[in-house]
Amino acid sequence: MTDTTIAPNHPCWVELSSPDVESARTFYGSLFGWEFTEPGPMGFGVKAVRDGRVVAGISPQPAEAPAGQPAFWSVYFRVAELTDFLARVDTGGGQAMMAIPEFDGTAGVALVADPAGTAFGVLEYEDDRGLTGVDVTGAACWFELHTKDPAVHEFYGAVFDWEISPVSDTDEFRYSTFALPDTGTPRGGILDTSNVGIPAHWESYIQVEDADAVAGRVRELGGDWLAAPHDSTHGRVGRFIDSQNAAFTVIQPR
Repeated sequence: MTDTTIAPNHPCWVELSSPDVESARTFYGSLFGWEFTEPGPMGFGVKAVRDGRVVAGISPQPAEAPAGQPAFWSVYFRVAELTDFLARVDTGGGQAMMAIPEFDGTAGVALVADPAGTAFGVLEYEDDRGLTGVDVTGAACWFELHTKDPAVHEFYGAVFDWEISPVSDTDEFRYSTFALPDTGTPRGGILDTSNVGIPAHWESYIQVEDADAVAGRVRELGGDWLAAPHDSTHGRVGRFIDSQNAAFTVIQPR
């Protein structure tokens, strides 16, 4: 997928919530070759653009955010009808933490927690405000839930109509992929983090041409390594924090 119209129930947006948008622009612009335009899809912040395609967003943290809160990345999913989706969330044991059914006359947005409390965003829209670049260099190519509660599989399958398929089911590595029935193509995964000290969260993988070069550049720009680049089944993967302590992952596909 390169230039794309994203169908409902697919990941449609990735956004950094930052205490210093200008510093974030400098870091990611230098690291991934992103350029920026205003505003973002919710009327504030900026869109990140690579080779003419919208690949991410950066927004300022709200004024009520605790002092010293680090930056963090969020994943949003497109939904066909926000009110109906939130009803499914409630039935499935999740909750809407914030919902704006119509914020600019053409779109709605909500921040939702799954039954284990892990947050993600949803957007209802009929225009082109979502990502237009996916699965290309400098753009998100994989979307992953880290969770300590395997029961959330049922929740996500119900609210998004995903087919969730186990890949590995050992105590050392428990992992599943998710796909929509109409495509059958996995768009992301669910990793059981019960045995590791990673907080539950959604994240995206950014596709790069050279993971080792990116790793070196991260430290030059004031970030650091969480996991050095290493080979995996699908490519060379590295996990880092940016200059404002937001964690992110890159992959150099095979």
